[in-house]
Amino acid sequence: MKKSLCFLMFSLLLLSVPVYSASASVYEDEYEPNNSAANAYDIGLWKYKTISATIHSPEDQDFFKFYATKGEQLAVHLKNIPAGTDYDLVLLKDTYGYPAVDSSERTGTQNEIIRFDVPETGKYIAAVKSKNGTYDGWGFYRLEFIDRMKSGTYTARLSPSAISSPGKGTVSPTAVVNLANVSAIPDGAVVKSVSAEGTISPSLGNTFREVLNKEEGVWHTTVSGGTLFPDIKLENGLPVKTTWNARYYSLAWSSSTWKSPQLKINYQYDQTHDW
Repeated sequence: MKKSLCFLMFSLLLLSVPVYSASASVYEDEYEPNNSAANAYDIGLWKYKTISATIHSPEDQDFFKFYATKGEQLAVHLKNIPAGTDYDLVLLKDTYGYPAVDSSERTGTQNEIIRFDVPETGKYIAAVKSKNGTYDGWGFYRLEFIDRMKSGTYTARLSPSAISSPGKGTVSPTAVVNLANVSAIPDGAVVKSVSAEGTISPSLGNTFREVLNKEEGVWHTTVSGGTLFPDIKLENGLPVKTTWNARYYSLAWSSSTWKSPQLKINYQYDQTHDW
């Protein structure tokens, strides 16, 4: 009886031990077997998923299937590539023939990244492969699925701090601000909307503010008495980090002054811009 009990306990202990490959120098991770597109490990919805896995032989390839919705803007990021190896990243469509969508093939242990604007709802496959057969069976890489696009707001004070118009439709002098080197604004930030802040005094009817983005070179105008520029939208693709000009005019016959002219710029940026 004691002998049978010991054997049972030993068997249970074996079942609790992680599954190792035949070689003592490698570890087959929890996502195996996933060595082809046809048997890719399904992670479901992609958002905020992170995978730690290994390439445990020269022939090993890891495939991960995920679901994405049209219009989503994601990044697949491969990092923590083990020293002495060279892994690449490939993106496939999970459909007949598994057509390639994109790839990242940097040298050595540099992080790999694929930025993907989803063209149609469905399943896709991210594959991690060794470029030259190098691998580290105990070195875990990290595969992240990232929501790339973030939003922010920056309020820019223009100079001079006051500009005036005599009225009768005469345009004021221009106030300017250069945002090209402002570190608080992310590189690659694109304008979503702009509003002109500050006070025009005295308050007059039929007053219009105007703004110009140096890269575009076009003056945009508010509605009468308004502060928002309705024709500046994300699809215009205007960069935030450039020189901005602002001015105004009033159709009234009285003079006025725009005090503390400012531009409130709402923007969108890709947090993986410099990765």
